[in-house]
Amino acid sequence: MKSPITGKEMKLTQEQDVLTYRKEKFSVSYHFYLCKDSGERFTDDELDGINMTQVYNQYREKYRIPFPEEIAGIRRKYGISAGKMSEILGLGANTWRLYESGEMPSVANGRLILSIKEPAEFLKQVEASEHLLAVKEAERIKDAIRKIQEHEKKNLWEMMFEQKIFDHRVPDEYTGYKEPALDKIVQVIAYFTGKMDLYKTKLNKLLFYCDFCYYKKAGYSMTGIAYRAINFGPVPSEFDKLYIRLADDEKIEISQHELGNGNYGEVIRSLTHFDKANFNEMELKVLAAVCETFKDKSTDYIVKVSHEEPAWKQNHTDRRIISYQKYAFQTGGVVC
Repeated sequence: MKSPITGKEMKLTQEQDVLTYRKEKFSVSYHFYLCKDSGERFTDDELDGINMTQVYNQYREKYRIPFPEEIAGIRRKYGISAGKMSEILGLGANTWRLYESGEMPSVANGRLILSIKEPAEFLKQVEASEHLLAVKEAERIKDAIRKIQEHEKKNLWEMMFEQKIFDHRVPDEYTGYKEPALDKIVQVIAYFTGKMDLYKTKLNKLLFYCDFCYYKKAGYSMTGIAYRAINFGPVPSEFDKLYIRLADDEKIEISQHELGNGNYGEVIRSLTHFDKANFNEMELKVLAAVCETFKDKSTDYIVKVSHEEPAWKQNHTDRRIISYQKYAFQTGGVVC
């Protein structure tokens, strides 16, 4: 971006700053272009977006207001239109649709929406609004809720195991403000399959760089994985359970490869076809950048690079979970 004062190219800069939203202050990594000659700071729509997204994320986390993806997921779960959801909950006609598009709900509305993730709570709302619904429509919705309850009861153990895999399930600073998504993780692995040998240790770092680089661009992670800093660098916090689950579901194949001197390494290969339709343009660019950086590099190399990241340096001693908000904007192992 050129300075409107001097016409010279300006340097993209970031520094810790405080922004105010709804009379509350939030610490952000503030992005701006610096005009070196005048000392003036400038932003564009993209930078304003990443700056304010950090604020909105923290506000939603503080008050546990669901994120747009969560809100859309709740509606899809019950197979109901946005307008009908607004009607059932007593919201304005277009309110639910606006919430899915990113408008911030009030704290009260946010908690109402969050409560109906539980089928029993949504059933109560439907029953309270039956006078607004046609008889057949009310019965169809209630029948869908009962089927969901039966499915969740039948798959209780599977759901509990998934909770073990994702010890951080609620969108927060440790998941990159996104719910963990097994299908998205499978697709990321599918992308790298065939482009390089995916030894487990290397794959752990590739996932880390995909998520943290995307957060730098969008203010959200790509997969919702929480990462822990261990001796071999940042890794999905429960990566062994994650890969066992994916292998059991026949999404990936894990095989032993001899490394020499009696040592073996586990190689992971996707059994799923990569479909770029599952990714937005920015996600695809990040995947390509991570691939280009590490496709011809050894596992030892990517481990060494990850050890230079503040995200690892400042957390590995206590094996802590890594905050995206604190460390993603400092991630430098990939140019993306």
